[in-house]
Amino acid sequence: MSTALPENREWPAVNDQRQMVAEADCVEYEQTLARLIGVNQAVAFGYARHALISILDAAGLTPGDEVILAPLTCKVVPLALLSLKLKPVYADIAAETLNLDARAVESAISPATRAILFQHTYGHPAGIESVARIAARKNLLLVEDCAQCLPYAADGYRPGSWGQAAIFSANLLKPLPAGSGGVAVTNDHRLAAAVRARRDRLPQRGRFAEAALFIESRIHRYALSPRLYWPLFEINRAFGPSYRARPLAEEIAGEISAQAYRINASQSRAGLSWLARLPAIAAHRRANCAGYVEALQDVAGLNLPCANVSEPLYYFPALVERKRELLRAARRRLLEIIPWPLQTPIYPIEREADLANYDYRLGSCPVAEETARSLVGLPTSPMNAGQRDAVAALLKGHHAKTGGARNQC
Repeated sequence: MSTALPENREWPAVNDQRQMVAEADCVEYEQTLARLIGVNQAVAFGYARHALISILDAAGLTPGDEVILAPLTCKVVPLALLSLKLKPVYADIAAETLNLDARAVESAISPATRAILFQHTYGHPAGIESVARIAARKNLLLVEDCAQCLPYAADGYRPGSWGQAAIFSANLLKPLPAGSGGVAVTNDHRLAAAVRARRDRLPQRGRFAEAALFIESRIHRYALSPRLYWPLFEINRAFGPSYRARPLAEEIAGEISAQAYRINASQSRAGLSWLARLPAIAAHRRANCAGYVEALQDVAGLNLPCANVSEPLYYFPALVERKRELLRAARRRLLEIIPWPLQTPIYPIEREADLANYDYRLGSCPVAEETARSLVGLPTSPMNAGQRDAVAALLKGHHAKTGGARNQC
C-alpha cells in the first residue's frame, strides 16, 4: 500500500456542506472531462502525481515491481513510483519522436516488469501504438502520461486512448491551467472504482492552502505574460524547493506526501471554465505550431522533430545548437523559450551526479541525454502571432551566428 495514500490516517474534520459542494462540482467536472477525452471514467485529484500513484496502487503493483518509463520526464514521476517502492526502469527515447523507443522498451522488460508508463512528450503521441502492442503481448499495464496533452479528443487527436489508464494534469503551467489538479481516466470500471476509493481517502485542503492556491491562480491569470517568464523562472530556480537537491525521503515528503489532497470546488469550477474553451485553445496551439514550421523549417542546423504533426502541442520542440547561448539571448530579450529539460533528461535536475537519486544511471539512455542538451520548447499558448514571430526570429538569428556548430553547451 502506498505511503503517499495511507488508508488509516485520521484527517481533520471537514465542514459537511463545504464538502458536499466540492463533491458536486467535482462530479460535473469529471463527467465533462470523460466526455471530452472519450472515456467512460474520470477521477479528479488535487495533483496529477496522485492520480498516477492511485492507478498503479489500484492495479495491484507492489514494492519491487518494475515500471518502464522514459528518462525525459519531470522528477515527480520517478518520485511517485519510488513513493510506492516501485523500481523505475528507464528506456531510451527515439530521437525523431522524443517518446519511448519501442525497441528500448522491449529490451528493458524483465520478469519483474509490471507496467509501462508512456509519456506524450509535449503532447506528441508518436510511438504509442508500437509500445501498446508490446504491453498487450507481454500482459503489462500501460499507463499514458498525458500531463502535457489537452484533455480533448478531436480531429484525430485522442490522447489517453491506448492504455488501460491515463493521467492528465491541470497544473497552472499545463495545457489546461485549472489551478493545479490532475485526473485519472480509464474505461475499466473496476479500476476506476478502486482509484476513486483511494482518492476519497485524501484530505481536503485547509483554508490557508486554498487561499494560497486561489492567489496563485489569480496571479497566473491576470499578471503573467511572456515577458515575465524569465524573471519568474530565475526566482523559482533560486528559491523553489523543487530545484534543490535533497535526500530521497525529503523529496518524497515534499513533492508527494505533502501534496496529497482531494480536488476542491474552486479547482473543479476553474476546470469546467477552461474545458469550455478547449476547441479554441486547440486551434490556437495548432496555428502557432504551423507558424513555427513555416518560419523555421529551412533553418540550417535546427531540428524540428514535430514538423509534420498536427496535434495541438503543449510546446513546439526544437533541437538547437548552443542551447545555453540561445537561452541567454532569450533572457536578454525577455522572450519565452522553455528550457525543459535544463541540462539532464530529468527536469529540473541540473547536476548529473543527482540523477542517481531517481534510480537513473548516467549513460544508460544516450539519446535522451543528448536530446536534453539541445531540446527547447517554443510556446504555443497564450501568445499572439507577433510574439511567435519574435521567438522564431531569435532562433533564426541564433543559428545564423552559430554557423553549424553542433549542440555545444
